[in-house]
Amino acid sequence: MLRLLLAIFLQLGLQNLAVSDENLWEVVKESSVASIQTNYSGIISTTDENKNIQSTRVIHVNLKGEEFLKIEKIDGAPNLLLMHQTDAVIYDNDKDKILIQKKQNAKLFPNIFPSNLNRLKENYDILSGGKIRVADRLAQLLVFTPKDEYRYFYHLWIDDETSLPLKMVITDNNKKTIENIAFGNIEFLSNEDISWFRPKFDPSKKYSINENKAVVEQGKKVWSISEAPPGFEEVSYQTKRYVGLNTFAHQFIYSDGLSFISIFIHPVPKKQKPQVGISRRGSSNIVAEYKKGYQILAVGSVPADTLQSFANKVDLNQ
Repeated sequence: MLRLLLAIFLQLGLQNLAVSDENLWEVVKESSVASIQTNYSGIISTTDENKNIQSTRVIHVNLKGEEFLKIEKIDGAPNLLLMHQTDAVIYDNDKDKILIQKKQNAKLFPNIFPSNLNRLKENYDILSGGKIRVADRLAQLLVFTPKDEYRYFYHLWIDDETSLPLKMVITDNNKKTIENIAFGNIEFLSNEDISWFRPKFDPSKKYSINENKAVVEQGKKVWSISEAPPGFEEVSYQTKRYVGLNTFAHQFIYSDGLSFISIFIHPVPKKQKPQVGISRRGSSNIVAEYKKGYQILAVGSVPADTLQSFANKVDLNQ
């Protein structure tokens, strides 16, 4: 009889845990939608593992189903990012000029959840850390624990009222903080005004577009990555042709639902020494390899061994 009762209690406990997990994933689903639909402005602070802090002013408006986002640096040079849907234009101040660069498929905080959660569920377990105040608002802490060693831990604080992510902390397997990004303050907007969606023109500086003279083209996919680390799927492949040169640079982007990995492949000139080894920039690891006359760079906020696995599997198609 005792064994029977224990079995019943255990089964009930597992059922309650499953329901709890499903409720948490529903919170994530609502947060994914809120990140796109919510209108807000605020100050975001980002801190890396070396305690370096960068603050940005952000404003986001969804106008008739189209997203408009502006991110402006508060510290250092007044660099600016304007993003419409998934296409971004970056204005980088460099002494007497401003370099204008284009970026596609940008994924920026707080819009960090995919619309399809299946990949997330395959790669992470989810737990609730209770309710905590962030930016003077009550938020629910969700902890995403990786199911293997190929990815980091994610801690997300979700606003109770709007479901918008207010804070994200990434930690490694030793519980060391890799990146901490959070709203210091936030205001939710009631109108859809986008008059702010434009750069401030500086007549004292020269503006340069695509200074690297690279043109995005639908070139032939001559590279492949066999047996990528489990849980990562290819989400983008792009080729660039340099003007005046008959050479192409290639880029893969892989994702596991939360983390993103970029693999850059470009030819190395004969007089240039290729890079080989592991380095770090901000919250991202960088693994450099040299193969068949090409420089291979794998970049992402994941363990260096994960990037090394990607770099080792890059090869020319036969």
